Amino acid sequence: MLKRNYETAVARARFGRLAACGAAIFVLGCTNVLAAANLQDWAGYWTGTGKIVLNNGQTEHVKCVVTYKVTASQLKQNLRCAGQGYSLNGTADLEIAASGGVSGVWTENTYSARGDVTGKTTERGFSLSISGPTFTAIMDASTTACKQSLDIVPKGFDVSRISLGLARC
Repeated sequence: MLKRNYETAVARARFGRLAACGAAIFVLGCTNVLAAANLQDWAGYWTGTGKIVLNNGQTEHVKCVVTYKVTASQLKQNLRCAGQGYSLNGTADLEIAASGGVSGVWTENTYSARGDVTGKTTERGFSLSISGPTFTAIMDASTTACKQSLDIVPKGFDVSRISLGLARC
């Protein structure tokens, strides 16, 4: 019963977004309205698991907690993951322009790394580049109402890939 009520609420919210898009197409263009509506899908508390692949080929399995605070044009992320021998403690502060462009700052506190973020919104998330003094990374992130995936490919760390699967339903 709860699942059916939740699915009905999600369907109504999506219909509301499409109705808002139809009403606003004259002023803003539909793409930007959907991007703003989908931004709200990120808000909240997410948990899950993932793997960190080290440059030497070893894989570290991690458990993660990620929280997002969202406003009309901002997304703030706190990401914490830990495994037996590896942990991540990152934050991101992103500005999302009406055009779909993304800019901001990403920080990894465990390894004292900081970088500027540039990129764009996609239909379900973001395609981002992160560039700092000692590293670069490509990050693809996507979400639905209940599931989220983050895929990060850094250079300049002892890590070659970070892949996370998160959920909140």
